[in-house]
Amino acid sequence: MTAQEAFTMMVKDEIAPALRELGFKGSGQRFTLPSETHWALLGLQKFTWSDRDRVDFTANVTVVGRDVWEAQRAERPHLPARPSANTYYGTYAWQTRIGALAGRGEDAIWRVSPDRPTDRVAAEFVTAVRDHVLPAMRTRITVAEPRL
Repeated sequence: MTAQEAFTMMVKDEIAPALRELGFKGSGQRFTLPSETHWALLGLQKFTWSDRDRVDFTANVTVVGRDVWEAQRAERPHLPARPSANTYYGTYAWQTRIGALAGRGEDAIWRVSPDRPTDRVAAEFVTAVRDHVLPAMRTRITVAEPRL
């Protein structure tokens, strides 16, 4: 098994079910915290140097009001109907990396190797989401955003 395959299995079998228990919806590397008023997105991002022997990954977080997103789409027709956590859009969206929220600096990086169990990596990642990402997302959803 390659590190890429181990990463895919870990996300599917360990991370995704745990994120769903926390209230997220989604699969693969894209997850959404349901909200009628905001897009609240979590995106896993593999670093470009990842290969068959190791996968290094982090997560990006985006929260943007749905009305703000639609106003931006009206001005910028190239924007998709739904934002992606792994794309930077500008100051109208609150975007950060998981490491910044966890107080670890800009990037918190987790590594998957083909010869090591993934349960500890998955548990550490989910703990960071539970303890840092989820509260920050909920705060951003409940705090009134400035309107454009």
